[in-house]
Amino acid sequence: MERTGVGWLSAVILSLVVFISVSIGASDRAIGASSALVPAGVPRSLAPEQVRGLQKGEEMGLARSAELNGYPNPARVLEAARTGKIDLFADQREAIERVRAAAEAKAQDLGRQILAQEASLEAGFRIGRVADAELSQRVQEIAGGLAELRLTHLRAHLLTAALLRPEQIEEYYQFRGDFAPSPGRVLGY
Repeated sequence: MERTGVGWLSAVILSLVVFISVSIGASDRAIGASSALVPAGVPRSLAPEQVRGLQKGEEMGLARSAELNGYPNPARVLEAARTGKIDLFADQREAIERVRAAAEAKAQDLGRQILAQEASLEAGFRIGRVADAELSQRVQEIAGGLAELRLTHLRAHLLTAALLRPEQIEEYYQFRGDFAPSPGRVLGY
């Protein structure tokens, strides 16, 4: 996707809105919490689940569109293989582990950046020094990081599906207790 124009900005802002709204209830409960309970540098504006997910590089539902349509989560594929629910060839297991590790490392880096940007934005409001032009730039930077985070997780699903045979994808969805992709859909190699 080209990173110019109103379309890209709209997609980024929509991703940000969806991400923030996922735990609005938890955030609302946290607003009344004492700031002494929040570690330094951790934005109070995010729910604890969001902070943990960003720190650990968790998916947090950002790749649900892939998962629901026949593109498995690499970490869950490896879990299914460890429990004997999916048979993987050694080269598949190694390749999927590389996909998982690379996505997790990148997601953790992006998560740290997003948390730092959120903390900076919150600090600006706390000290009363946020100008409208600056606000727009800061929110766009955070949204861009969130878009990159989602892209990282979606790509991991895409790469994982390409490494699996259709019957392995079906086994994965049986392991997950979910429906397999639509009949006639050809995935994997």
